[in-house]
Amino acid sequence: MQPNGITFIISAPSGTGKTSVCKTLKQKLPKLKFSVSHTTREPRNNETNGIDYHFISKNNFEEKIKHDKFIEWAKVYQHYYGTAFESIDSHKKNGDDVLIELDVQGASSLRKLNYKAVFIFILPPSLKELEIRLRNRNTESESVIRDRLESSKNEVQQCKSYDYILTNINIEETSENIISVIKAEHLRKELYQPTSLDLKSLTDQMENH
Repeated sequence: MQPNGITFIISAPSGTGKTSVCKTLKQKLPKLKFSVSHTTREPRNNETNGIDYHFISKNNFEEKIKHDKFIEWAKVYQHYYGTAFESIDSHKKNGDDVLIELDVQGASSLRKLNYKAVFIFILPPSLKELEIRLRNRNTESESVIRDRLESSKNEVQQCKSYDYILTNINIEETSENIISVIKAEHLRKELYQPTSLDLKSLTDQMENH
């Protein structure tokens, strides 16, 4: 019987490079499925609807909330973000791994639901470097940048609640580290699949002791 895939949750303060890391992972792991979140914010210049996010109206989003369509949802910087059940369930049942980009608030909501997943937090090298990266994006006003930097301090304080913590100094290195995490999780004893009947017989005996 084919085991279900593993869900990997990636969180990081805004500007850390989470999206760039995930795009690199898409190239390196073509079989890894990505959950596309829903949001009510406007798309940025380099974002595509249905690939980076499902960009929907506030009314549409609230209608989905009302009908329990989201595993988790949160309001961040005046905009809604949410992960729909349909985005991940079909992939997992097919035995595929799924990667979800989530803010700290959304990841916290999943943990409260005891949602089975591997939680990975990506840190910037420093808060000063984070500020430089935010400014280099040239997409937010000064007040928004200040708000994001202040929120980042609170988010960093929650990193110890994650299973893995990585520092994104270099996108290539960070993506390789995440691939190592994915490989290691598949080697957990809970997922072991015997390759022969004689091995299965022995391992089944061990489980019964």
